Amino acid sequence: MDFGFKDADPAHTGFQFLEDLSTAYWYSQVLFTALELNLFCFMDQGLCSVDELAKESECQEFELTRLLRAMDRIGLVTCRENSWYNSQVSSIFLVPGKPDYMGDFFLYRQFMHPQWEKLTQKVSGKKPKSVSRLSYKERNLGYVKSTDTLVQQKSKELVRLLGPEKITGPILDIGGGAGSLLRTLQTLTPGTSAVLFDIPEVIEAAHTLYPDEKDWEGITPLGGDFRTHKFENTFSLICMSNFLHAYGPDEARQLLLKAVSLLDNDGLLIIHDYFPDRKGAIPQKGALYDLAMMLNTFNGVCHDSSTIIEWLETTGIKSVDIKDLSTDSAVITAKKKGCLQLPTNPWTDLAMELEFDAITPIAPTDVVTAPWVNAKCQFGCKGFGKNLQCPPWGMDHHKTRQLLDSYTKAFLVRGAPPGKQFHKNLLELEKKAFLKGFYKAFVFGAGPCPVCPQCPGSGDCRHHDLARPSMEGSGIDVYTTIANADWSLSPVKEKGQYVTYIGLFLVE
Repeated sequence: MDFGFKDADPAHTGFQFLEDLSTAYWYSQVLFTALELNLFCFMDQGLCSVDELAKESECQEFELTRLLRAMDRIGLVTCRENSWYNSQVSSIFLVPGKPDYMGDFFLYRQFMHPQWEKLTQKVSGKKPKSVSRLSYKERNLGYVKSTDTLVQQKSKELVRLLGPEKITGPILDIGGGAGSLLRTLQTLTPGTSAVLFDIPEVIEAAHTLYPDEKDWEGITPLGGDFRTHKFENTFSLICMSNFLHAYGPDEARQLLLKAVSLLDNDGLLIIHDYFPDRKGAIPQKGALYDLAMMLNTFNGVCHDSSTIIEWLETTGIKSVDIKDLSTDSAVITAKKKGCLQLPTNPWTDLAMELEFDAITPIAPTDVVTAPWVNAKCQFGCKGFGKNLQCPPWGMDHHKTRQLLDSYTKAFLVRGAPPGKQFHKNLLELEKKAFLKGFYKAFVFGAGPCPVCPQCPGSGDCRHHDLARPSMEGSGIDVYTTIANADWSLSPVKEKGQYVTYIGLFLVE
């Protein structure tokens, strides 16, 4: 997790940095709760399944799973094959009884929190206004106003994504608040009629925020409950922005199916939300927002994007796509027939499906090769001469450079142990790219080839279909290459520290 405080740019103009500041307490509360429930201690004792952890900590499994997912995203634990384990830093500092345990110190920070809430009063010398004295109408107006400011920022990027699509018929915005998304859409589809649907008190607040009749040109506000309201016509575009997360799985699925039934035959559906299974620009936010729904709604859940896509596929939807926004949310687009005309970068989504930690583009010219790399393998690695994909076999830096120069696109991918699984994921990435028509797809792995339990070390490779050269074993200066992609990598200094794996994906 990195809020960017150290490298904060005073000329930065994006709002996400400030939004992350406003929810910083979400992160710390996850840490405090995990300490209070003694989860790090239980995992250190070998209790790794959700049912074991729930039983020992006396928690509810569904709610505990949601907490664990948030812990995973902020780096406190990791999940492998449905089992949960302490991250390296948690194992060192958050397990009671270990030499460097600091859990009590961090919990002391929690005890200081009530005094920090008095900071405004201390600085101003005035007593804070009591929110409890506000009427429901006033609180609702404040809520609609605050969410509308967020919609104004997000809608710009949402509309850019829809740019290539032709929207010709009426638009329905379900749970559209004060209507800012529709107003931005009108710049893309001038003259198209639209219906803004929300509960009556939100529609009333929307009129208060936008009293000018010009703000409602082409927009029909409609108050009601989407669960029961009967619509008389269908729509060319239906928007569900931050709507489904207010409902549990069963109800959310039914509401999604109802929205699909209201689409024209060639209609387009967009679902903008926080998805816990997406990493995107802010990997933690989907899982943390899910906890916010658990705390602030009756049965709200931030549903996985994969779950929503499964629901969509049962309706006969022909084309589905998902894109992470540059901020902390993502948008699913679905079309009843035909192909989506959205700008696409399939490699990011594919890498996330294969559970790589991150992927970033890099120009092949920025992948640095040098003669000293192979020398380091010969004089410094005890595995020298013991693996056919490493020096003195494999490619030297000259051949690697020639190979790199035959490509115009490349990506670095990052992952974690076990190394054999990382290698399998790289092969799957290469295979899927090949099957998509990118026949030049090729990957470099990390470290010695892990395919065979024991490489013969001489003669011919027994698995040319599965073996791949490593970056460093092929003369690539991994550290400089990573720096060229604005990533960072540090050597493992102590026994037991986790290793970061970096692979290279070439595609044309």
